[in-house]
Amino acid sequence: MNKLFLVLVMTGLTGGAYASDFDALAIKADALKDTPALQTPAAKPETYGNGSGLKAADDRWYGADSRQARMQFTTYMLYKVPTGYTGSVSDILSNAAQAGKIRELVDLQLQHMYGAFTTHPGFENNPGIPSGDYKVKLLGAEKVPNEPYAKISYSYDDIVVFSTKLFRGGGTTRIQFVLPKDPVTIYKKGFPTPSSRKNLCTDDHYNSEGDFWYFWNPYQDGCPISGGDLVSITTDLTPMVVTRNTYPEYARLYGDNGNGDVLQVSYLVGVDENFQNGDLGKQTFKDAFAGLKAAGFRATVDEPRRKRLTLQNGSGRTSVEMILSDPNSAEFAQEAVRGMKTADIFLYDGHSGLGGYLSPDRLAEDTGSPLELPKSKYQIFVFQGCSTYAYYNTAFFSLKKGPGDPKGTKNLDIITTGIGAAFDVGAKVDVAFLTSTTTGQRPTWQTIIDRVHAAEGENSALSHINGDEDNPTHP
Repeated sequence: MNKLFLVLVMTGLTGGAYASDFDALAIKADALKDTPALQTPAAKPETYGNGSGLKAADDRWYGADSRQARMQFTTYMLYKVPTGYTGSVSDILSNAAQAGKIRELVDLQLQHMYGAFTTHPGFENNPGIPSGDYKVKLLGAEKVPNEPYAKISYSYDDIVVFSTKLFRGGGTTRIQFVLPKDPVTIYKKGFPTPSSRKNLCTDDHYNSEGDFWYFWNPYQDGCPISGGDLVSITTDLTPMVVTRNTYPEYARLYGDNGNGDVLQVSYLVGVDENFQNGDLGKQTFKDAFAGLKAAGFRATVDEPRRKRLTLQNGSGRTSVEMILSDPNSAEFAQEAVRGMKTADIFLYDGHSGLGGYLSPDRLAEDTGSPLELPKSKYQIFVFQGCSTYAYYNTAFFSLKKGPGDPKGTKNLDIITTGIGAAFDVGAKVDVAFLTSTTTGQRPTWQTIIDRVHAAEGENSALSHINGDEDNPTHP
């Protein structure tokens, strides 16, 4: 289970949020590629006490306008001790049931980093995102004097992604941010009076408790949340080394990689809301089709929801299968699994559904069998949606692990986004990537990501390449 966030049934929270705006861009939240449509609960990270998901210190990575960094800190959370608990508060972590609830609430508290790193002062123009593989170690519990709370101390260790603008001078950067002291009650404290219907500490439109963690901002005018409701964290971001002059494995992509001399591309586009004209996903589908034809691809199938394009490249051929689908449908899951299992390049553009749409667990549930990727086949996966670094990165590398490939990166490279991806530029981004990798140009990964960034323009989603640290240094 590799999805980042836990939807807490016990507190009445349900999943669902839109990726927030950033950098004062003229993008409305409903034009970004995250959605509340899928209500599938996500599992808590399975890295408590071991940090098995954290990348090694020598791992590298490249983003045109973003950096990976190590982030570690120690903080605390307030946990309301249940009335039925009769043991000592200092020993509460030894109680398996209580420790499980506490871990869930620590995850919920940490979930609020999404809002903190996109909407709070200091981060509006320097956004960032945690990963889905953080390590948490519960350190201790103590009774809060004269209150029914336990103060739960814990340590946090993660590889995060932030805008390069945050790393002035290129070295270690100190940041400060806040999290809710009690994640269960923080939403209610955003209402100025008990009878108020509008929370003043979050987005005007996406004002529900389920969306709160993604949009919350206690610094908004009129927000009644006070400093006493928050815990302040100061920590250092230590940037990781970037890759230089790494290449996709073109010899394998263009050679017999399981599809003969055909470079097979599976390209799924998810609708925003429906299949009607004006839908943002449908427009991405149409614009990308037109963009590939303008780049020299020839259309052999041109149906409303399915396209096929081909391009002759020397002795080989590229075939692009485009499908427009509802990402919350069983049909989508089946097409995604087919593409992931057989294609040389798998590209998805659309809502990430808080990680649920392409979660291996969801795909297994909808198709009736666990997702198994071909271990020895070299593939490139592209996830052009909101916050896909946290949702889809490690989950798919894990499925590629095998003898001689403990990280799963030797036969898989993944492009993910750090923050909200806009539908407005999706087609341009997808075409920039596909024309770079499938037409015989053979640019470096760094050049490809730079082209993707140029296609994003001001609508940067902090796109980056993962897994290229062990790639060739020549085309």
